[in-house]
Amino acid sequence: MKVILFDLDGTLIDSGKDIAVAANYALKKLGKPELPEEQIIKHVGYGGYKLIQGILDTKDQNLINEGVKYFRDYYFSHPVDYTKPYDKIPELLKELKEKNKRFAVITNKYEDISKQILKELDLLEFFDIVVGGDTTDQKKPDPKPILYALETLSHDPEEAIMIGDSEADIKAGKSAETKTCLVTYGFGKTELARSFNPDFEANSVEDLFQILQSPV
Repeated sequence: MKVILFDLDGTLIDSGKDIAVAANYALKKLGKPELPEEQIIKHVGYGGYKLIQGILDTKDQNLINEGVKYFRDYYFSHPVDYTKPYDKIPELLKELKEKNKRFAVITNKYEDISKQILKELDLLEFFDIVVGGDTTDQKKPDPKPILYALETLSHDPEEAIMIGDSEADIKAGKSAETKTCLVTYGFGKTELARSFNPDFEANSVEDLFQILQSPV
C-alpha cells in the first residue's frame, strides 16, 4: 500500500479522557448530570454533533446545538490535557515514512482541532493531508472524505488502506474500495465493525505494524 489512511481517535491517539471532560463540561452548563467516561466514549467517532446528541439522548436540535457549542468551547481550549498517542504509534509512523509511505488522517473530528492536536503531539509532520468531519460535505461512513484525500494525493483507492476502530471506518473504506483494517484497541464497537468484514484486524500497534510491513 502506498497510502495509509488513519482514523484519529481510538486509532492514533487515546483521547477519551479529554473528550469526556469536555462533554461533561457541556452537560454541566446545560444543567444535566455528568456521565462516566466509558459511557461518553461509546459515542466517539461520529463527530461532535452526534456525540452530544448521544449523551443527551434527545432530538431537540436547539439543545444539541447549545451542547455542541459548550463542548467545542471547552475542548478547543483543552485538547491535549490527557491525550497521548498510543504506545509505539510515533515509531510506526517514523519507520513507515522512511519507506516512502504517504499518510492521511480521515476523522469525523473537526479539521482544525485535529490538526491542532496532531501538532501538539508532534505528529502533524508525518501527514500529507488531514481530512476532518467538516472538510467535505460528508463524514464517514460516507466514502467522500477518503476519495477526497486520495484525489488530493493523486493516488487510486487500490493503492490505499483505511485503518480505524469503528464500523464507520470500515464502511467508508469498503465504499471507497480501499483495503481496510480494524484496530480493536480503540473506542469503537468491535463486533459491529467486524460484521462489515475488514480485510485485516490488529489487536495492538505491533500487530498493525506487521500488517503494514507485509505485502497486501
